[in-house]
Amino acid sequence: MSTASVSNAAPTGARWVGVALVFALSLAVALAVAVTLNAGPQLVGDPPSIDVPATSMSAAKGRARHDGEALVLEALDADGVGVISAATPPFAADEYPRITWRIVSGAAGGVDLVMVWRTREARGRTFTAPIEWSRGPAAIELARQREWSGTIEGVALAVRGQLTAPLTVAGFSARSNAWDVTLGDVLRQWFATSRASGRGFVAQYGTESRHVVPILPVVAGAVALGIGFVAFRARRRREPVPAGAIAALFLAGWLLLDLRWQAILWGQHRATIAQFAGKSIDEKRAADVDAPIFDLARRVRDAPHPADGRILVLSDNLHLRTRVGWFLYPRNVFYDTRPQRLATPPAPGELRPGDQVLLLLYGAIRWDPERRMLVWPDGRTRGAREILADGPAFALVEIDGG
Repeated sequence: MSTASVSNAAPTGARWVGVALVFALSLAVALAVAVTLNAGPQLVGDPPSIDVPATSMSAAKGRARHDGEALVLEALDADGVGVISAATPPFAADEYPRITWRIVSGAAGGVDLVMVWRTREARGRTFTAPIEWSRGPAAIELARQREWSGTIEGVALAVRGQLTAPLTVAGFSARSNAWDVTLGDVLRQWFATSRASGRGFVAQYGTESRHVVPILPVVAGAVALGIGFVAFRARRRREPVPAGAIAALFLAGWLLLDLRWQAILWGQHRATIAQFAGKSIDEKRAADVDAPIFDLARRVRDAPHPADGRILVLSDNLHLRTRVGWFLYPRNVFYDTRPQRLATPPAPGELRPGDQVLLLLYGAIRWDPERRMLVWPDGRTRGAREILADGPAFALVEIDGG
């Protein structure tokens, strides 16, 4: 290699090191600005969070029980409402705006969650905010809620709708918005693998809006800062703006996002193998998010059925009847896929001898075990024999031949 080529290589290598340094510094500045905009005035959170275990929770509405270190909400009240209250010490709302209810199991459909709180300054009033939730921990950011102010003296989680499976809560947490805690939360959210109650899917970019600081605008801000610095330095030196440096900054931002995505995928891959590898189809379903629904469907599936009989799955909850019906395939299963307002119960004459009717949290038809009859609201009946039953919420019966 000639002396000239060596002398040209050294400045080129130095330029790329300089571009990498510019990007790293720009990223640090963009992250610091984003954290500062989302943090409170405190530099250090003390304590970083207020944590309440499930053993310090109780059900103000609905039926619940303690199961070890968790609280299990088994049923809502007659109005379709359950309220779980957590015993917290009084705390300043503006210092702890990020709330998480650690739900470790529960149905994905059928219920809505609402954050409920009271303040010392507005005694006698109760404030609420809806929580966007499908499964896994239920988190909400309350910094922009006007009513989240003053001193918080009581918090609760309201559950509305219909439970398709018990809801298990492991605890409550209120995170500080101090600068150091906010930075830690941002980095944790960026690189956490989304596995909601065991279901194998990756949803990081779909839940970015719920992050304290999404990674995409921070990386975009870093690229913009880096380009601005390179352009400013070139102008001061009266040099042309180096197109290669600008392209390298864009590439660095893209590579950072892609490396994060790859890390998430590998984490998902390892977790999926640990959860499902080497298991039978029933064991895999029992390990998945719909395990409570599958356990119920397996009881029905393993019960005796006529060879050519139909199974009618009736429930007021669309998600519940759809999932149970799916688990019962390849038997001759029927379940109405229309919304509940359009779903109509079968008439007594539409049921054939040998048909099996599964009633799951269903109000249009009632099973009367003493009279051994299905009873419609208008008084019509149809004789049947009981195969499985567990109170008024669950019954599998077979239509008589008469």
